[in-house]
Amino acid sequence: MTKKILLAEDDEDNRDLVMFMLQRSGLDLELLQAENGKEAVELAERHIPDLILMDMQMPVMDGFEAVKLIKSTPAVQHIPIIAFTAQARAEDKMLTKSIGCVEHYTKPMDPDEFTRLIRKYTNI
Repeated sequence: MTKKILLAEDDEDNRDLVMFMLQRSGLDLELLQAENGKEAVELAERHIPDLILMDMQMPVMDGFEAVKLIKSTPAVQHIPIIAFTAQARAEDKMLTKSIGCVEHYTKPMDPDEFTRLIRKYTNI
């Protein structure tokens, strides 16, 4: 069964890299893409993905606000969200966990670790 992943990322190069890594993984996935937090919230409510990868620093609505909105909306609050960010400080990790992210994944991406996380949270 195809799993849906929502990627919220404002940087086109990062979106392309994630798409490449997902295709390379061979996993049966459908990728939805949002360029900001507002789009991510709308797509999450419309498509109910199995997993959300959320950049935390985006225009229009940042990832922090988007995660809070998703986690406060009953229809989508169950979806695991991985903070997908360049911020690697311990305080950043604690903050993303405190708002409801299941993981804090720091860019740049390690292909094996990335695939492991996707498998873990989509049960593939």
